[in-house]
Amino acid sequence: MRRYKAYFARSPGIKKQGDVVGRPKKEKPNHGGLYEVKATIGKGLDGKLIRKSFYSPVSKRDARQKADEYLAQKRAAEITGIGFAGGGAIFDDYAMRWLETFKKGKVKDNTYRGTYENPVLKHLIPYFGKAQMNSIKQSDVQKFFDEKGREYSLETLKKMRSTLNLIFIAAIDDDLCYKNPVNKNIKLQSSVSPAEKSAYTQAEYNIVWDFARSHRFGLSIMVMMETGISRSELLGITRPNIDFDNNIIYITDGLVEEKSTETDRYVLVAEGLKNKYRARPIPISGELSDALKNKPTVIYIGGNAKKSIAPVAIEPKYVFHSPTGGPYSPNNWYKREYSVFMDDLQKAHPEIKRLTPHELRHTRATLSANDDDVDLFQLAKLLGHSDLNMLIKRYAHTDVEAMRKALKIGDKDG
Repeated sequence: MRRYKAYFARSPGIKKQGDVVGRPKKEKPNHGGLYEVKATIGKGLDGKLIRKSFYSPVSKRDARQKADEYLAQKRAAEITGIGFAGGGAIFDDYAMRWLETFKKGKVKDNTYRGTYENPVLKHLIPYFGKAQMNSIKQSDVQKFFDEKGREYSLETLKKMRSTLNLIFIAAIDDDLCYKNPVNKNIKLQSSVSPAEKSAYTQAEYNIVWDFARSHRFGLSIMVMMETGISRSELLGITRPNIDFDNNIIYITDGLVEEKSTETDRYVLVAEGLKNKYRARPIPISGELSDALKNKPTVIYIGGNAKKSIAPVAIEPKYVFHSPTGGPYSPNNWYKREYSVFMDDLQKAHPEIKRLTPHELRHTRATLSANDDDVDLFQLAKLLGHSDLNMLIKRYAHTDVEAMRKALKIGDKDG
């Protein structure tokens, strides 16, 4: 019996007397035949612990030794200020590698350019450029944001901070630095007042609506004003998306320009919607439904009367299409139709301010939200907002009539 006790004492795999006598269970490798040990190496921007994995093909003990060595080097670097192996990487080289490896082709092109590439090329690389990754300290990052805060809005600063934070998280995983200087202590302050979005009052809305009724490009404006959809969603509407019997438009797609990886030129693609909440039915008035129904489904292009060449009949896929019947890019539609409409509107009504397409969407939201009878949950669903996810999940069944009430849509009289 004494021998059993001695054996139990020597065997960490057996917890108490009475267990089956035998050798401790041998640890098995995972992750493709590698042993893994995780260690806490710091805190992230959100205050949560950052964990780093260490691997060994030999044993878990060997992986744990690698973790201990890393943590020892980290502590030494914190004391001496001298970085450890791998820390000689230059910021601009790594930032470009990070873009290519983790973001390019893995997010939508518009997101890549606006959220990641632009902050890196326009702001981060010009400032941190040739600095070694492990030499950039919290004070350097704070100074960067203090300077940028004199020129840019808080929203832009947040985008820069998010991208810089992601770069350093990846650099830590690549053993290029031991600490993320973009932590929760970084304070963002902006001297730039956030740009206020303009919106039409109800009286101005009525004037613009009446003007749009008879304008050659007015129908697309009326759709945006009444529904609050974006221009990419507008240009993605096909005739089957419209239920003329029940006066509903089903938003299922959006048209955007993306950079082709083959030609390096921008091409028009139907990329889907930003999130699942953007796919939605939107009730419309009888007047708008009738106007859409009466829009010609066939156009005629080309032809030459002198040479007795008949024009070619084309049935465009999209309700709002280019002059040749093809899909309209948002930028071209803006230049050829939206800007023309706004120019003509201001000539006829100089007192009416010129709004952007996004401000038309903002007008729809503002007029509806300021009405005490509006159900804000239905309004959020109608606009396709994703920042009310929990509320939308609780109200998973879309009530078209409740959304119709949110917009206060009835049949507009002549």
